[in-house]
Amino acid sequence: MDYGLIGEHLSHSYSKLIQEKLLDNYHYDLQEIAKEKLDEFMTSKEFKAINVTIPYKKSVIPYLTEMDYAAKQIGAVNTIVNRDGQLFGYNTDYYGFKYMVTKHNVSFENKKVAVLGNGGASQAIQAVVKDLNAKEMLVTDLILSDGIISMDELTQNHSDVEIIINTTPMGMYPKVHGSAIDLVAFPNCQAVFDCVYNPQDTAFTLQAKSLGIKTAVTGLEMLVGQAKKALEYFKDIEIDDSEIDRIYREILSETSNCVLINADEQTAKKCASAMKKNFVNLNDLDDIESFCISSNQVLLANSEMDHTTLIRNGFIVSSSEYSLIIEEYKSAISQFNI
Repeated sequence: MDYGLIGEHLSHSYSKLIQEKLLDNYHYDLQEIAKEKLDEFMTSKEFKAINVTIPYKKSVIPYLTEMDYAAKQIGAVNTIVNRDGQLFGYNTDYYGFKYMVTKHNVSFENKKVAVLGNGGASQAIQAVVKDLNAKEMLVTDLILSDGIISMDELTQNHSDVEIIINTTPMGMYPKVHGSAIDLVAFPNCQAVFDCVYNPQDTAFTLQAKSLGIKTAVTGLEMLVGQAKKALEYFKDIEIDDSEIDRIYREILSETSNCVLINADEQTAKKCASAMKKNFVNLNDLDDIESFCISSNQVLLANSEMDHTTLIRNGFIVSSSEYSLIIEEYKSAISQFNI
C-alpha cells in the first residue's frame, strides 16, 4: 500500500473514512498485521506513509531513522513517513488531543487532572496536560509502577480531581456498558474527555452529562484532528483547522442513528431513504439495545422507551413531519458537543 493504517484489529476504525474526506483523489488502506509479521512489514518499507495504532505505537520505534520532538517526549509514534527509504516518526495524537481541549475552551491551568490508562495515546495526552500547566496529574493503570496509581486509590484518595480523561478502551463498541470509573466519586469534576469515539456517547460521557458536567466529549474530534495533522506530514501540505470540524460533523451524520419518537412508519422510511440509512422499527424488536448501539440507521421508537439507550449512538428527533425531521437531525449534528 502507499498510504494507510496498520494495527492488530481495525474492523471498527474510522481512519479510512476520515483520511479520504480530507483530500480528493486519495486512497487510504487499513492493513491488519499480526505481531509476528510486523518486522517483515517494517523492514520491507513498502509504503509511502502510514499511521500506526494499537499495539504497535512503541514497537515501530526501532525501525525509525528519526522522530519528531513530540514522539521523543511521548515515547510513541502514530505516523511514519518513508523518505527515500528512511523512516521518520511523528506523534499526532498530541495535536489531536490539544485541538479538542482548545475547541471546548477547557483550561488545565492549575487544575488537578486524572488520566485513566497509561498506553500509547495516554502518553501523548499526558504530555499535553503537562504543557497546559496542570497543577497535578494522576495516572492510573492496571500495572502499578513509580508515578502510576490504581483506580481504587484515585477514587478513595483524590475526590477533588477537576478534569478526568479516559484513554482506556472501556465503553468502546460493541461493549458499550463499560466505564473506567464512577464519576459520582468526583464531585469537583468540571470536564471529562474520552478517547473512545465509537459510540458517539460512552457510558462515561453519558454519566457526566447526567451529573451536570457541561463538558463531556468523546474522541472523534481528537481522531479527526490527529488524522489531519498526519496527512499534512504524509503529503507535505497544510490543511486548515476548519476542515476538522467539517469532517467531524459529516462523520457524525453518516455514522449516527436518527431516532424518531413521534413519526409514523411511512414518514420514517421516507427519512431513511433521504438520509441513505437503513430503517428499523424498534417497536417490532425484543432486543432494542443492539440496534441502538449500532450506527447509521433511522430508528422508529416510542416515547416510553429508555432515552439513555436510544441516544447511545444517535440523536432523538421529536418532529413528526418529514421536512422538520431532516432539519432537526441536521441541527442536532451541528450542535453536538459544542
